Amino acid sequence: MQVAGVQLVGWFGVVCELHRDWRNDIEGLGTLFSNHLTNYRNLMTSYFTLTQKMK
Repeated sequence: MQVAGVQLVGWFGVVCELHRDWRNDIEGLGTLFSNHLTNYRNLMTSYFTLTQKMK
């Protein structure tokens, strides 16, 4: 398919495109990603740890 010109994407990219506006449901989509993508969960854990230390 790629040779024919189709741009291949994973389910992460598809979900991001379908969701479009992250302002409306950050917790729901973030939970979905963190339940299925270990690297995303690690990223969010690091972010929350850093932001809690800044307060």
